[in-house]
Amino acid sequence: MLVTEIDLQTLRDETFASLCHALLFEEHGTVYKPHVEGGPDSGIDGFIEDYLIIYQFKFFKARPRPSTFLKDIDKVAHHPQLKRWILLIPTEPTKRLYYLIGNEKSQRSFDVDVLGKTWILSKLDKYEHIKERFFPQIAKEASVKKILSHSEQAAKRQEEILEEIKKSKRPIKTSVERPSDSLTPEHIRDIADEIKRIEEVSEGKYPFQKVFAQLKNKFRVSNWHLIKDKQYGDVMTWLNRYYHGVKVPVMSPSQIRKSLQGVIKAQQKMLDLRDKEYRELLLQIIGKSSTTQMDLTELERVKYRFNILLGQKPD
Repeated sequence: MLVTEIDLQTLRDETFASLCHALLFEEHGTVYKPHVEGGPDSGIDGFIEDYLIIYQFKFFKARPRPSTFLKDIDKVAHHPQLKRWILLIPTEPTKRLYYLIGNEKSQRSFDVDVLGKTWILSKLDKYEHIKERFFPQIAKEASVKKILSHSEQAAKRQEEILEEIKKSKRPIKTSVERPSDSLTPEHIRDIADEIKRIEEVSEGKYPFQKVFAQLKNKFRVSNWHLIKDKQYGDVMTWLNRYYHGVKVPVMSPSQIRKSLQGVIKAQQKMLDLRDKEYRELLLQIIGKSSTTQMDLTELERVKYRFNILLGQKPD
């Protein structure tokens, strides 16, 4: 039986928090920081740039009173840089909650907002790798549905061509059947995903159509699906060079260091490591108890090990 929709309330409290951290890190990059000080009662789960924006997560199975969602705002109101406080919940906000949010906005010097199920699901659609990590079965089913949809469309088009042939007095030239040695469906998906990466990293300057046209010219075929499967490795090598040719220039060492330290802090939060446990783990991995003492290679090693502990595929 296929699962038709993601149910966020099947998660646990800490898993929901990890999901929110992962989505916000993808949205904001390294300027987003999980809050590691003050504990769960600080009114802060994550923030951006010296508390310019503060995020608070509230996970629940049975819906509590909406007023309890907002009781932590007073705990963060003292931050002088605060421009926006955002509440994340696993369901859709009720009318009552929206009403209370409106009251808070009128009384505060900063903006107050709530993001619920619709926002989270839209970001899971945007970041497929996060959906695969937290909801692997649903992500797999979505991929199967996509393949079946493509197959149905191809069959429908073939039926339309045959119907045209029957109605026409002159024979209609049908499209050439895909050779058996052409790209497999799996390799077609890989190539499409790589071209999507190129489009995203170039910020739309190299869209799908442009890269596909260059791919056809490079391998001298009328349709890129007709590329022989034995050339799959050559295609991916070419696309990888293409990707590195259009992506944003490499960051400076200091920027890389800051980025790695931000990632490791986010991983610490996802692993629910207290400061003492965190520093003991750093000592086991590198022999140093603080990331400020590490070089870039050592920071990469810590990130790699934490990825493994999180059950993620290491970079």
